[in-house]
Amino acid sequence: MTANGGENAGVAEGRVVRFSAQDGLMLAARVFGVHQPHRLPILCLAGLSRNSRDFLALGRYLSEEGEQKRQVFALDYRGRGRSDYDRNWRNYTPLREAYDVLAAAAALGIAEAVLVGTSRGGLVAMILGALRPGLMAGVVLND
Repeated sequence: MTANGGENAGVAEGRVVRFSAQDGLMLAARVFGVHQPHRLPILCLAGLSRNSRDFLALGRYLSEEGEQKRQVFALDYRGRGRSDYDRNWRNYTPLREAYDVLAAAAALGIAEAVLVGTSRGGLVAMILGALRPGLMAGVVLND
């Protein structure tokens, strides 16, 4: 996993980290806030043609406001946001994206989280519930 200082200049935009998918493609995520040992992190999953920028306001709010601050991760699926483009169009499926989320969880040290899935991100969250039920402590499905 790497952090790119040039992309991380604005705290309001989150800190961008990059990590490798199972097939070697480089993916990206925005990280808001710091690890909170007694609070589960939030893992945000965007819709079909969307990216982590959709969660800027939510990431800032949940990581900075009130007494229940949480670390928030917002993922860019392959071919979106700051993640690399996959030349194989067959890899753009909710199942592949779910495996990419599992790679992100491993790279980012997320054992358990509350998932927020918007549209296709909700489909990915449901697949994750079948693949790795222990990852999902809770889920918010937003359509």
